[in-house]
Amino acid sequence: MEYIAEKKPNSELKRKVCSPSEVFKLKEVQEIKDAMLEHLIFIGLDRGNNVRKVNLLSIGTSCNTLIDSKSIIRNAITSGSDKVILVHNHPSNSLQPSKQDEYATSIITKILPIFNIELTDHVIVTEDSYLSMEHLKMINEEVKKAMKEIVELEDISKCDLNTDYNYTDVARKKYRYQAVFDITHY
Repeated sequence: MEYIAEKKPNSELKRKVCSPSEVFKLKEVQEIKDAMLEHLIFIGLDRGNNVRKVNLLSIGTSCNTLIDSKSIIRNAITSGSDKVILVHNHPSNSLQPSKQDEYATSIITKILPIFNIELTDHVIVTEDSYLSMEHLKMINEEVKKAMKEIVELEDISKCDLNTDYNYTDVARKKYRYQAVFDITHY
């Protein structure tokens, strides 16, 4: 019996993506950032963050697009990708993720590990900016953690998260996170 080594799938190993800013600079992302309809792009990476595959998964309407988990899984498996980055544009130029964006990201984050694949990020792009949903999640968690630790100060007895939300600062065209805490002094 003769052994034939399995070759890597057709890949684009000369391109490497290690940050949301590098995702934003990709040619395929630049092509959709100012589109009038929402576009969803799949980016498959190997363990070294080398691009294995970039594929347009869907074109939607001016305010949404289909995020089909089966299509994402199929592209990841057929390209031999270990990691996935999803990118979609917001024709409204708002960087604020919709509830659907957040829900779809959470579902894909749970499904891909079943196939030993990681959702590295979901990036929202506009004409001149981008938002990394993974980076946003990390910042939100760091703020909450820091506020929990404030109770260790001697004149504060309690610190509870009252409410938190994300919003778009229209004047600066930046996505913001705001948290309101109830702090009780001795």
